[in-house]
Amino acid sequence: MEILRNPNFDFLGKAKYFMTLSAIFIGTGLAFMLTRGLSYGVEFSGGTQLILHFQGLPEVDRIRAAVDKTGSGAVIQSYGDPAQHRVLVRVAQEAPENDLDAPARAIRESLARDYPQNPVLESSSEIVGPIVGGELRRKAVYLTVLGLLAQLVYIAMRFKGGAWGVAAAIAGLHDILICLGFLTIFRFEITLNVIAALLTLVGYSVNDTVVVFDRVRENLAKFRKGPLTKILNDSMNQTLTRTLISNGTTLLAVLGLYIFGGEVLRGFSFTMVVGVIIGTYSTVFIAVPFAKWWYARQERVGAPAKATA
Repeated sequence: MEILRNPNFDFLGKAKYFMTLSAIFIGTGLAFMLTRGLSYGVEFSGGTQLILHFQGLPEVDRIRAAVDKTGSGAVIQSYGDPAQHRVLVRVAQEAPENDLDAPARAIRESLARDYPQNPVLESSSEIVGPIVGGELRRKAVYLTVLGLLAQLVYIAMRFKGGAWGVAAAIAGLHDILICLGFLTIFRFEITLNVIAALLTLVGYSVNDTVVVFDRVRENLAKFRKGPLTKILNDSMNQTLTRTLISNGTTLLAVLGLYIFGGEVLRGFSFTMVVGVIIGTYSTVFIAVPFAKWWYARQERVGAPAKATA
């Protein structure tokens, strides 16, 4: 099956423009992260989170006035479809070990007392201690870093050249930074679901990169004396139809999950949508151009690139 017959795009000729675009995306995302900070879900920040379903349209000001009587610093926002009259309440209060439901119960009692006109029909709550939240944050960072290192080592061994492993790891890091930037800009929380999506994307992105690198290796063996730029461009063009079919169908699946998956999966599906697009883009405009730059640099300093790579 061919979507494009005999494509002949000069990907590497346009790489510098797209790398500049990546730098802008990453810089903007980092600026938002530094000024606004990452918004952690209750799993990482610790505290109590409630999802309250009210009988009528909730008035956030009335809810905040009632919740503030139980403790300051609560985060209150609409949750899901406004027609469902649901509100998310998050407080950083540490629950006593002998009564973990105390903060949630205090909030429900305060709402029943101070906002009786709109009773809570049902509620759900999550409680996470600050020590557990901090430990989860550290483990999430370690797991992501270990994933990048593992793929670097594997690809370097698989393709017999450190440049390929470093290129794939840089592309993976690029994908994570851009996804985190988009999550911060659009005010999504960093939850366990989002971490799962990021780790999934690290693997998905490297799979796409390995397919292109494998074709590069085959072409290097066939055309040992050919220009490296042409071999790299030809390899990407030869795998372009596969990339469009594989990544396009995945994008349709996660886009459907984002549109119809509901509020609980919103952060996960948003990360997957952004990640599939960025992961495809990073293979072509980050990983392969880095490998080309690496071998061109070796040639300039007098160490020719090995054809066996």
